[in-house]
Amino acid sequence: MNWKSCPYKEHPRRTAFLVIFLIVMWVGMYFSFGLMWMIIALILLGGGLLSYWLPTYYFLDEEGIKIKGIVLEKIKKWEEFKSYYEDKNGVFLSPFAKPTRLENYRGIYIRFNNNAEEVIDFISTKIKKTKEN
Repeated sequence: MNWKSCPYKEHPRRTAFLVIFLIVMWVGMYFSFGLMWMIIALILLGGGLLSYWLPTYYFLDEEGIKIKGIVLEKIKKWEEFKSYYEDKNGVFLSPFAKPTRLENYRGIYIRFNNNAEEVIDFISTKIKKTKEN
């Protein structure tokens, strides 16, 4: 199973508000602090939002999961995950059986692209198999 997620295309209204917000922030930085600080804000805010603007590719198979972005690629085996939590935009795969503060740093978030049921069904069978072993 594989798909591509482009959040800026999937949520056009949210993207419009984000663009307006960023323009207001950068113009505000320019008039308040000058060109140099506007460029720094442009780099920091723009860099922090790269995962929103650039596509992410997801590949799920019997062995594990592969997440490929423009720069980075993550490959994990199903045995590394003990639990998962779903929400309206995706599913979070956690290496811990119970919720802990560390899972946000060690887990992986998978975004849906009109395939929520398929992804949840596939992941639930893989996580169950991991728990049984």
